[in-house]
Amino acid sequence: MQYLTHRGERIPLIGFGTYRFGSSEQSAELKTLGYGFDKFGMTLLDTAEMYGNGLSEQILGSIINEYDRRSLFIVDKILPSNAQKGLYRECCQKSLERLGTDYIDLYLLHWKSGVDMQDMVDNMECLVQSGLIRHWGVSNFDTHEMEKLFSCKNGSNCFCNQILYNISQRGAEYDLIPWCREHDVLIIAYSPLCNSYEARTAVANDELVKTIADKEQKTPESLMLSFVVRNKDIVTIFKTSSISHLVWNMQNVFVPISESDMSALAKRYAPPSKKYPLEKI
Repeated sequence: MQYLTHRGERIPLIGFGTYRFGSSEQSAELKTLGYGFDKFGMTLLDTAEMYGNGLSEQILGSIINEYDRRSLFIVDKILPSNAQKGLYRECCQKSLERLGTDYIDLYLLHWKSGVDMQDMVDNMECLVQSGLIRHWGVSNFDTHEMEKLFSCKNGSNCFCNQILYNISQRGAEYDLIPWCREHDVLIIAYSPLCNSYEARTAVANDELVKTIADKEQKTPESLMLSFVVRNKDIVTIFKTSSISHLVWNMQNVFVPISESDMSALAKRYAPPSKKYPLEKI
């Protein structure tokens, strides 16, 4: 595994997403998690109270107690509907109970919706002070929302912004990713293998992608992951419940993509030339 250091935290560049955990065979999911921990050092775990109404958290809770808690970096999220009601502490404590741990490393507002930003910041800061969470951040915030967040008292304590970003959805490169870099906000990219089975299949079956992947001794999926983490300053997460898929995805993933191949990919999957609204799931 390769890591980055952000605000004093050493974080794996690639971790596990757990959206829809519980929809597959749970024993397979747990085996895949364990394999990812042990084989690849994928100790970044991303979950949310929304995922299966807490089932994802429960599944993680059944395995994380087998490992040194200090070696794990757990990301969890509160729904905006609960944030609007001021239920930060209640929701956080319920998530902790399902996870079977006494703190969350990074707690995110899942998306903005109608949440009051200053109230969110104040509540997140209280959770940090109480020791229930170590850091807080946001998810699915576009540039203008990040600017508004930073205008709040203590808003600059925002640790990260988790966004949709992959080789075929590069809109965030126009101004959001540069803004976050300038303001020391970590980007965590979700759906690095595209945001649907159809989109992922289209990229994986692209003859250019297959040719480059073969030349670089990667799989199409590991090439997609390599693209997202290529600058070593963006973290990404993906979900799989299959050890064979995990191995396929991680093949030579940290071997840099050559400049010529990056140029060829950029012609096929062009960076944005103007501002687009942030794509979300």
